[in-house]
Amino acid sequence: MIDWLTLKINATDLSPAVISALRCRQSTLCMIDPDGAVSWERPARVSVRSDSHQITVEFGSDLVVYGSPAPLVTGRMDNVFGSDDVLVCAGSMLCFVSASLGVSLPSPLAWSCTRIDVTENYHLGALGNVKQALELLRHAEGGRYQVRTAAESVYWSERSTYRSGKAYAKGPHMEYLKKRRRESLLNSVEMAQVSGLLRLELSLRRHFFSRLLKGQWFDLKASDLRREHAAYFGKLIGTVEVTETMNVRLKLIEAAISLGMSAGCGASAFASWNWIRTSGFADWRDGMSRASFYRHKKILQAAGLSYTDFAARNVVVLRRRLLVLEAPVRNWSELRAAA
Repeated sequence: MIDWLTLKINATDLSPAVISALRCRQSTLCMIDPDGAVSWERPARVSVRSDSHQITVEFGSDLVVYGSPAPLVTGRMDNVFGSDDVLVCAGSMLCFVSASLGVSLPSPLAWSCTRIDVTENYHLGALGNVKQALELLRHAEGGRYQVRTAAESVYWSERSTYRSGKAYAKGPHMEYLKKRRRESLLNSVEMAQVSGLLRLELSLRRHFFSRLLKGQWFDLKASDLRREHAAYFGKLIGTVEVTETMNVRLKLIEAAISLGMSAGCGASAFASWNWIRTSGFADWRDGMSRASFYRHKKILQAAGLSYTDFAARNVVVLRRRLLVLEAPVRNWSELRAAA
């Protein structure tokens, strides 16, 4: 599902009537020097609210509209599930803003996009299992995946202008929203079902759209977004079930042979795996020659071992039974069936 959209359009592409209407509603923040001169000024953010939705609007040289389209698409106050159709989501947000402010905004095709958050939910059975998965994911760091943890959330590459990731438990997040709003967005049965959800969120950012994306943002299909999500988190979690150390050795030898290398290379990669488990990924990387490091890492990844395995120094339990990237739950019906 799409859990966040940031849309932008240059003010020169708006009609005079729209510009006038927006400026009448827009406050301005400024800093005034002691001598009375205005040092700087900028438009204030405006939150467009209804009983259940909130979208933020900023108007300066550009008009920027951002927020979660999920409640607008589903008609529910929560954002547990939503749509993965970018045009439906963008259209819902712009229609909401147009109706709320009494203006007629251009169609989504006239806007640029600087951020899309693609989210998948995985039902792990219970909150305890979700917390176990998060504890393992806290150690998933390697390559360009720079990890940071806060409370019960795990963040990767937060400062990246291309892609960043986040993992968190949806149940506690809904409890937080309940306390913040002083009302429950879900009934007791739904809260119990949501408590077993692990949410993996991929944020596609401005340089993804300006440098990496081939084509227009509004041409992105659900399959494209899901492929980006799977590619990002697949390197963190892996795709092959590994349950015993002896299986790791055999899989590494098989992986080396499949790559056109010798069985001895696979056995050497297994030695590297044991080195990682004993001293950690960084110590192994720094102690290997550059050629051996990349060769062994290639074999390890071909066997299905992930950055989580490298850093946690063990085989990720959540991959054995609890979490399968190819099997998220995408609506309430699937969640009820899983629960």
